[in-house]
Amino acid sequence: MRDKIYAYLKSQKAGAASKEIVEQVLKIKGASLPISEKLIQTAISGDRRFSVDEHRCWKIIEKGGTPISEGVFVLLSLLTINTPEKSRIIVEISAHKLRGDKIVDRFHTLVNPGVSTVQTMLLPADFAQEVKGGIPLEKVVRLFYDFVGDGILIGYDIHSSINRLNAVLIKSNEMIENPPLCLKFLVKKLIPDLQPKSINDIAAFFKLPVIDIRRTEREVYAIAEIFSRCRELLQEQGFSTIEEVLAFQYPDIDAVAFSKYAFDKGFLWAIPQRPGVYKMKNKNGDVIYVGKAKNLKMRLNSYFWNTADRLQKITDLLNHVYTIEYEETGSELAAMVLEYRLIQQYRPGLNQQLEVHERTARYGNLKNFIVILPSSIEESLELFFVKDGLPLQRYEILRDAVNFSGVERILDTNIQNHSVLTEIEMGEMEIVLSWIEANKDRVNYINMDTVSGKEPCLKLLKDYLHDEETPQKKHFRPS
Repeated sequence: MRDKIYAYLKSQKAGAASKEIVEQVLKIKGASLPISEKLIQTAISGDRRFSVDEHRCWKIIEKGGTPISEGVFVLLSLLTINTPEKSRIIVEISAHKLRGDKIVDRFHTLVNPGVSTVQTMLLPADFAQEVKGGIPLEKVVRLFYDFVGDGILIGYDIHSSINRLNAVLIKSNEMIENPPLCLKFLVKKLIPDLQPKSINDIAAFFKLPVIDIRRTEREVYAIAEIFSRCRELLQEQGFSTIEEVLAFQYPDIDAVAFSKYAFDKGFLWAIPQRPGVYKMKNKNGDVIYVGKAKNLKMRLNSYFWNTADRLQKITDLLNHVYTIEYEETGSELAAMVLEYRLIQQYRPGLNQQLEVHERTARYGNLKNFIVILPSSIEESLELFFVKDGLPLQRYEILRDAVNFSGVERILDTNIQNHSVLTEIEMGEMEIVLSWIEANKDRVNYINMDTVSGKEPCLKLLKDYLHDEETPQKKHFRPS
């Protein structure tokens, strides 16, 4: 049966959804979407020739890795300024998003660090006025976080830029985990005789215009030109996949030896680009680390890049891991809650060692609400019911659902019941409350404190379910 599915997918260049495969290959008509998905997952379980993308579309893996021509790249430039306290703050961000070699989107904004700070920065008068018209740093970084998506981040000193952005995001329990491509490192590997001290050194080598006044909009164009020249050199040297380039950029070090693991690179390449949670186990089957990811494929592959700046703690993890298991979730929030549950269950020692940031929970005024998020099940949404003083409740519902009795039972329970939360239940609520405060401007939720009763709530919920744009944008939300 697997070979038949493989043959069918090979004939479908764009791939196929579970329901289509069930009908065309298994010859089963009328199976529901959840049943179709279960059938296909069971049929090809463990076969590394197959992968599923973020749209739940099954494809075959002809060759390990993603062709460079199919990559999504985000070229990033940050402008930072010294303050009298001798710290550096971000005042401008520019980025271009490329698909292949075409610019498909742009991002640019100035950051206002506060009037008093601007006055102490000794900026040119016209630029100081621009900065005063900027927006707060936390909002800028959140907008950029959304802009990046699953792109490969590229910049002259991209690791430093990512660290600065993550220092802001960590306050809301989030981080940029996208793969970085450092032009400073890459150029040193491609052109060993060139040891650049700045982006202008690289620009001069390629006979590109030198950036005389450092503004991010100018620098991001220079980054685009340099990356284009690097791609030509990579092609000449036989590099064809993104994974090869990401591994090549770093100084020569000992490569990861996959012979000591129960999996190979094919397993890593076949991991879906979806949110989820992963467990790393040693040879005895003990869970040594639990993690979450917005993009499982990117996160898990990142552990195995041959990076010179690999943390010792990550090296220790690679020395002890033997198998990896992962579970997809419909959303980042679902992954965070599941990760918390698994850590409480297994208490992996390495989780404590690898947590280097103290994350501060930040709650807003929302106390009683329903969050509506994508589900890991096709054509479904997942509902998170939050009621002050009660445990978190979750419910999977089909988008074409006609029976809402399960939702009604939860709403009735939330109205009637009161409870004393366990430590784990309180932890889950803290995760959800902190997450919704950071994400409330870009996700769908129903504020139960502004909805007058169960029936109006059900009506709003049905509006969400029947709207195809629900997972992507905010609407119908009572203020």
